[in-house]
Amino acid sequence: MNIIIVGGGKVGRSLIELLSVEGHNVTVIETDKKLVETLVNDYDVIGFCGNGGSFTVMEEAGVKESDIFISVTGSDELNIMSCLVAGKLGAKRTVARVRNPEYSLQVPFMRSKLGLSLVINPELEAANEIARFIEFPAAMNIETFAKGRIELAEITVEKDSVLCGMKLMELRKKLNVQMLVCAVQREEEVIIPSGGFVIKEGDRVHFSASHKSLPKIFKTLGLTKKKIKSVLIVGGSRTAFYLAKRLSFAGIDIKLIEQNAEKAARLDEELDNVTVICGDGTDHELLSAERIFDFDACVALTQIDEENLILSMYAASKGVEKTVCKINRAALVKMLSGQINNTNIVAPRQITTRTILRYVRAVSNVDGNEMRTLYQILDGKAEAMEFIATENCKLNGKALKNLSLKPNIIIACISRGNTVLIPEGNTEVAKGDSVIVITAGQRISDLNEILL
Repeated sequence: MNIIIVGGGKVGRSLIELLSVEGHNVTVIETDKKLVETLVNDYDVIGFCGNGGSFTVMEEAGVKESDIFISVTGSDELNIMSCLVAGKLGAKRTVARVRNPEYSLQVPFMRSKLGLSLVINPELEAANEIARFIEFPAAMNIETFAKGRIELAEITVEKDSVLCGMKLMELRKKLNVQMLVCAVQREEEVIIPSGGFVIKEGDRVHFSASHKSLPKIFKTLGLTKKKIKSVLIVGGSRTAFYLAKRLSFAGIDIKLIEQNAEKAARLDEELDNVTVICGDGTDHELLSAERIFDFDACVALTQIDEENLILSMYAASKGVEKTVCKINRAALVKMLSGQINNTNIVAPRQITTRTILRYVRAVSNVDGNEMRTLYQILDGKAEAMEFIATENCKLNGKALKNLSLKPNIIIACISRGNTVLIPEGNTEVAKGDSVIVITAGQRISDLNEILL
């Protein structure tokens, strides 16, 4: 597809890299001439130096032939305006990053009346992800598929876990749960397990299940920690605003610490049933005075990655059972993933990139490509992909036990309408099914490619 990206910052660069690797024709529009030259040289894309909202620049960049126009500059207004102009010039689909909470209330209007195809708010998406971690505190990561009907959850197996020493073929019978263990990391090795695989202490386990069954599964596995009733949020960012609003609505006691007096006063006025404190959330004396050790969870959302990391470690040392740490630097995210016990790492920039990529793949599916969604899991050593079984799918109507799959590939889950199927030997794929596939060590782009 022909894709135009306005904005060559960290999100734009990440999108350029991933979309060019996937074979799309990518054009970037950026005001910084040196940055344009760097992106063109690094990724072999077409670059234009100029204002992304300029009619002339857009015409020169070939917007009327574009399949998707994506604007991810630092200005919400420019992103919205450039998408409107692009739509009028003939771009088939437009995507805008919009971060202001005031604009987030107008998303339905932007889509229905202004014609924007997708409006992505990274801070709101990050808040929603953090809320899922609060809901399932034992999970290190949760990804969603099939419009939220299927969950792929990551847990770390503790010494006293009921999973320790259990063969996977015994799991459903012994525990009476509808789940499928589909990927395991043991030390540095990533394994797509078979029925005879035995789970051990320290394994990082990914399992698939329906969204509805997830609470029961966590309870059966002994992973249902005490319900989180109080949360300390440090940092008054947009993400903090969205998160505090959502959690307080759910009846959770929220205390928010923000150093900037003006921002703290505004948050205090805008957030009902939330206690807002003006102070330095990294000052251990203030944290002690506010009794950090009494909170069930601590969420570090300052603007400095290192502060968030240190704060999370401090909270854990004071007995806070669940901590969430916002990290924006990609290198730090990779270094820290899975390294801090009971701490979830949230990266808004990665969430933005992932959401836009998911949309691009969904559009590609409409245009003939089967892939809907792709996530990298287990520190990028495995991939979870969602495909739609088309009429030409070679799996249709065949029992899974009769299929010959390539090594290190497993069908993790199937969604058929509103029904979620945890695969068994006699399960069959049907036309229109959403099929979740996990692979390790290889990339596939078509559902038929999983067969030998």
